[in-house]
Amino acid sequence: MSVPNILTLFRLASAPLFLALFIGSGEAGFLATWLTPRAGLWWCLGVLVLSETSDVLDGIIARRYGLVSDFGKILDPYADSTFRLSVYFSFASQAHGHWIPLWMAMILFYRDLLVTVIRNFGIERRVFVQARASGKIKAVAQGGVAFAVLLIAAVRGEQWVSYYSETGATVTGLAHGLMWLVTAFTLWSAWDYFWGNRHLFKDSTRPNETAEAPAAPKDAAPPAQAHVVEAD
Repeated sequence: MSVPNILTLFRLASAPLFLALFIGSGEAGFLATWLTPRAGLWWCLGVLVLSETSDVLDGIIARRYGLVSDFGKILDPYADSTFRLSVYFSFASQAHGHWIPLWMAMILFYRDLLVTVIRNFGIERRVFVQARASGKIKAVAQGGVAFAVLLIAAVRGEQWVSYYSETGATVTGLAHGLMWLVTAFTLWSAWDYFWGNRHLFKDSTRPNETAEAPAAPKDAAPPAQAHVVEAD
């Protein structure tokens, strides 16, 4: 277990922790006895900062010290997706008010599901699906908006980010407005991944898989064992 992989596992474990803190610290949450709504938001903000920092550090450490591994390549995008989806589904849960609509959070889920399918097609065809710039930009947008919304809600109050209030309190719709930006970047990234890897969805049957190989002479030497080198 290298340091980058430990950081990735931490990010994966922080997803349900964030979800529990956000929902549990709501008005009727299961943590309401120990946490006020505002205190719960501060705890969520701390978990978010630690998780996003670990995302930056694990990549830097892995590349600088040559600790890139197949385990990390597979787990890292899964941990990123799990944590950020947990954040935005928490925002859509209405535990702290009406922050964002559920359908916007579902778009994030569908995009990540599409990228997972594309990566699986790549594995089947022995093609490594490279990370694309749109994915990085999308990640920055999601992380930045989540941080800004949580910070404002923790400092000024939930009504400063909500777009609807049952009590008649003043609302700004800030989280809803910023979520349109996140949704646009997410849709663009989904299209970019699909279009950039569309060749993976074409028929990949090789001629030597369908045609019979010619019979070898009886006195021919056995073929040499192929040496397969796995790509990093």
